[in-house]
Amino acid sequence: MNKEVLKSKTNVLTEFVIATKGIYDKASFDQQGLLQTLLGAGVWYLPSSLELYSGKISQTALDAITENSNIKLVEEHSFPRKIAGRFFYENSEKLKDNPDYFSQKYIETFGRFNLVLKSENDKLKRYQRLDSFTSEAESYERAGIKLVDYSVEKYKAYKKELRKLKR
Repeated sequence: MNKEVLKSKTNVLTEFVIATKGIYDKASFDQQGLLQTLLGAGVWYLPSSLELYSGKISQTALDAITENSNIKLVEEHSFPRKIAGRFFYENSEKLKDNPDYFSQKYIETFGRFNLVLKSENDKLKRYQRLDSFTSEAESYERAGIKLVDYSVEKYKAYKKELRKLKR
């Protein structure tokens, strides 16, 4: 991952949170939701890389690619973007105190992803809403998705094989 690009973008998002925190605090619930969504959209556009891969795949996805290596996997971010938006507003003082806080939390938590099938990603959405989300583990459990280990090396080999098949 290009850390300079990440830092540049998280600096702007940090400034956005600090600049709009007063508006957020005075806003209605719906207006806060809008600001959380706007900030969450910014998180969506941060750089991704294999560095952020959790090393986990759903058992169903693993079974599917074992049978058919042409199946496309979804890099599913286990923390909803709106949750990330709310988190950063609630922790705006930490953003002021530590210029690297946003990028650190992105690398540690909000940018992390697991591998699932598209149908599983769709199932997860119901459990990753602001009103229903409690944790990554609970969301996956409620959606009936079991995560298993799948090394980054295996994921790289899968991606390489998928590229070959598309040629």
